[in-house]
Amino acid sequence: MVWKTWKRQLVSWCAVMAVTAPLTACTSWEELGALKGGRERLADGLHTIEPTWIDGLTVAEHSVSVDGTTITSKYPVVPGATDFTVDIRTTMAERETEFITQGDGGELTQHAEFLVASNGVLGARVISQYEDRVDASTHWYDVASGEALPWTALLNGDQAVDQLAARVALALHKDHDVAADAMPDGLPTPQDELPDAEDTEPALVDPEAVWKSAEKHEDSPLADLGFDAAGDLVVSFSPGEVADNEVQVTVADSEPLLSRFGRSARQAVRDGEESLELPSNTVPTYTIDCDRVPCVALTFDDGPGADTPLLLKHLEAYSAKATFYVLGQLTEGDPDTVRAAMEAGHEIANHSWKHDNLATKSGNAVQDDIEKTWKAIEEATGVTRTTVRPPYGSYNETTQASIDYPLILWDVDTLDWQHRDTEKTIEAAVSGTRPGSIVLFHDIHRPTVDAIPEVLSQLHAKGYHFVTVTELFGGRTLEPGVAYTRRD
Repeated sequence: MVWKTWKRQLVSWCAVMAVTAPLTACTSWEELGALKGGRERLADGLHTIEPTWIDGLTVAEHSVSVDGTTITSKYPVVPGATDFTVDIRTTMAERETEFITQGDGGELTQHAEFLVASNGVLGARVISQYEDRVDASTHWYDVASGEALPWTALLNGDQAVDQLAARVALALHKDHDVAADAMPDGLPTPQDELPDAEDTEPALVDPEAVWKSAEKHEDSPLADLGFDAAGDLVVSFSPGEVADNEVQVTVADSEPLLSRFGRSARQAVRDGEESLELPSNTVPTYTIDCDRVPCVALTFDDGPGADTPLLLKHLEAYSAKATFYVLGQLTEGDPDTVRAAMEAGHEIANHSWKHDNLATKSGNAVQDDIEKTWKAIEEATGVTRTTVRPPYGSYNETTQASIDYPLILWDVDTLDWQHRDTEKTIEAAVSGTRPGSIVLFHDIHRPTVDAIPEVLSQLHAKGYHFVTVTELFGGRTLEPGVAYTRRD
């Protein structure tokens, strides 16, 4: 991990509830208390804002404190900007995984501060602090295309990245007394003169190309790139690397380096309008990209049971989100427990009314069974309908044609219902899990519930993120009646 010491005071965030699915238990931006209202212009340095004008903006929290490791990540959830929200949260998740798997323990805290939110552009800076070291990078969003973009999207191709690196290296050498052999890693040896930047037309951003460029420049010291209030480019560094924490490149010098999107972002910063039109006010249904970080969906069948409340406490300790495939009959009899699971951020889905083998039923009978179960779930929780798990994993063509929801099976069967042995359940879950796995448990058995703390501990140590089924498949379209066993 490339850590940087950050000179600006970290934004004060208040305690918020863990993110739920859907994301309803979040703190609104207005409630954070640290906000001063409107924009903040730093006299000399990166321009930041407090975008109270974004409708429905909230802050969600992922918090874990176990085994000598503490993680607190607070991230914005922007209605109508799913890809932006996902990129911010996933960047933090990547750093969490790296921090955990290093095995050194300690405390990692993360948050984001906004750089711009107007004129069709969103920008934010993700800040991750471990002891006195900080890693920071900027992230962008083009409202018109709905694309989340990395810092390289501000620049007019890889050649512009190289030219900016050369210009920054020269500025560090001449203006900040950094020796040529003491440049921050990733910067070239400074040259006495810079070649003139080509006066080329600023290019339209190709999302695939700029993400490849960001991957190519993964360790670049330019990744913490933004603008000051005047529109100068600002690159932040560690005080251990340079005399000052920031290097600014003037508008005139940076103009030839900026892409068309980069110029739009700069203009939005300079204009400072306090308004942003997004295409919808839809709250993202997922916030993490399971193609970028290792995810696992823990699923629990046949409940609610007597030990489900204890299970919820075990999951809470790891800020873990799970999916409960409940029976309609039991949900009707114990709506409070199902509601408690929903309010804790877990997903509630359909496992039939009373665990009949749906493959033995007629099409109409299957439809009636699933509909009756959904109504019991809705009565208890009010949640949106998502997926169905057929009892025993049994289905046929009639079943598939009669269920208007995706069918979710599993790729890791702990066989906990059969052996009812805590140690065997732990072994099966941990050894069988791979990134994208769906693990089958039954929360009606106490040995299974007793296994969960150790399952969570071991998978957490491997850097896994515990997500719901909907989050696991986030960004993908699941077809009604089609069976899925894992995310590939």
